[in-house]
Amino acid sequence: MAKQKIKLTLKMPRKYDFWLHLSSLILLLFGSLMILSANVGNTESDSMIVAKVILKQTAFIIISYFMMIGLANNFTMVRARRYGKLIGLILIALCLSTMFFTPVQGSRAWIHLGSITIQPAEFVKVFMIVVIAVYIEIAGRRNFDWWTIIKTPFTFFCAFIGIVILQRDLGTMVIIALMSVISFLIPSHKNLRKVQKIVKIGLCGGCLTTIFLMTPAGVGILENLPVFSHVSTRFENALNPFSDPYNKGHQAIQGLVSIASGGLTGKGIGQSQQKFGYLTQADNDYIIGVVIEELGIFGLAFIMIGYVVIIQRLFQYALRTKSEGYKIILIGTAMYIFLHFFFNVGGVGGLIPLTGVPLLFISSGGSSLMSIMSAIGISQAVISRIRRQGE
Repeated sequence: MAKQKIKLTLKMPRKYDFWLHLSSLILLLFGSLMILSANVGNTESDSMIVAKVILKQTAFIIISYFMMIGLANNFTMVRARRYGKLIGLILIALCLSTMFFTPVQGSRAWIHLGSITIQPAEFVKVFMIVVIAVYIEIAGRRNFDWWTIIKTPFTFFCAFIGIVILQRDLGTMVIIALMSVISFLIPSHKNLRKVQKIVKIGLCGGCLTTIFLMTPAGVGILENLPVFSHVSTRFENALNPFSDPYNKGHQAIQGLVSIASGGLTGKGIGQSQQKFGYLTQADNDYIIGVVIEELGIFGLAFIMIGYVVIIQRLFQYALRTKSEGYKIILIGTAMYIFLHFFFNVGGVGGLIPLTGVPLLFISSGGSSLMSIMSAIGISQAVISRIRRQGE
């Protein structure tokens, strides 16, 4: 079989999904507007911050958009299988390289290149979805034993989880673990059923453990674990941020204040007060607080509608295809978006511990933007193939 040539084009592939494409771009542009608004609060310390943010965000948008188009036109399961292991090894090397850079808030998860920071683990999320999909697709209806099917994805999973633990990045570890588990539970291969039952039990056990860790006894255990002692504060804040309002609970309280002060319609775009020194990460972890303070519940509803459209389109095509690999990519991408929304909004709202994961399309961060746009591009490639096969 002749090798397919790489397509270099600025057009989306034939039979791509228009509503998925439009919703992604609208959320991206809305997020850029909110990032710009949030950074106005930093003009007292840096008068050029707005210009810098515009340049940086524009660059990330252009790079991310080209990555999406490139993957939408060129992603195939064959190519993913051919280059998957190499890409995985490169990601392992990049994730390990973060250990040589200065930690940020206790985590060594970033590569610092001047004013630009790259978080390699963000790309691991998409990689794990694809690598699981590829090896499930290879198994197909063949009578492979369960270990033959999952050996390669499981090896990469253990490697990445181990590295992220060393990076002390709890939020990324949880997202990678949950996305991998959900992706593994999707296929219906007969030789995976027993292992899937065990994984389901482990998932339930993890949920119960998380609930326990949100109790005073659980927080005490976290404080005594060297690797995750720094996250015990987040569990304490989920219990009661007002127990230490001027120290540990200060940021959590300010996030709640920004949400409460927004009301139904908000104060108006650009009118947030909390971004002026009260929220130290107003353009990232706490950006949903700025959105609600300025645009009210309508701002939150706007984001949720965009997410619902994207997730609905992904599930729609996942239910149309018989390919297990395609199902994993589409549902995995949908859960990628949902989990980030759940952990970010739930954390800022004080319902669960703040994990530090970004609100996709909305929070600042080039790595997360490139990662989610890559996932959308891969999904569009899959959707294009499903719709053309349907003809």
